[in-house]
Amino acid sequence: MDNYKLAGTKVDNRGRVRTARRADAQVAPSLAMERTWFADPTIFSYSLLDDTGWKNLTNFPVAYDGATETVDALIGAWLSYGGLLNAITDAEIVGGSILIPLIKDGSWKATPAEGNNVNQVMNLNFNNDFNSYATSILIPAYKEGTLTPGGEPDLADTALAAFITAILTGYSAEVFPNSTSLHDLNALRDAFLTVRKVRQQKATTIVRP
Repeated sequence: MDNYKLAGTKVDNRGRVRTARRADAQVAPSLAMERTWFADPTIFSYSLLDDTGWKNLTNFPVAYDGATETVDALIGAWLSYGGLLNAITDAEIVGGSILIPLIKDGSWKATPAEGNNVNQVMNLNFNNDFNSYATSILIPAYKEGTLTPGGEPDLADTALAAFITAILTGYSAEVFPNSTSLHDLNALRDAFLTVRKVRQQKATTIVRP
């Protein structure tokens, strides 16, 4: 398994980030530089259904220039490979996904802060512009500073208010958080604290704006 651990990165002559296998980098760095660099993978995945009702998956990594490739181009490539896969399988391709692994921003905290655990969750429920179903966004390990002295979500807290506003207004007028049925979120319905992965969860601190 150690042969497949990743170590070291560089940008190749096509502008793509490349990563070396750890074993090669340790034993022969020069060889790793020449022959074992490969892109941190975006994964094309396809879900296949056979005539007995069973499903299986096929997936493979792809490399591309992240500075120039668009989302539409990636979807086009996924569809193209899907068409080729469709021609060589008896199964029906019923869907799939494109997984793009991301690296956190360097300005974010480098280590977890001492405080709440990730099973301690703030639940933000949002209304949408189409139906009455709420869309929940969870904040694991919420900061105590986002609570009122009484231990309830403080909707006036600067950081929490900024997050809620960004959810409702979108990013750069281009990316808009939606409900699972793809309707715009237009108001915060309520906020409360809960504990996840515990039986008989109980929301004891509901706050409505």
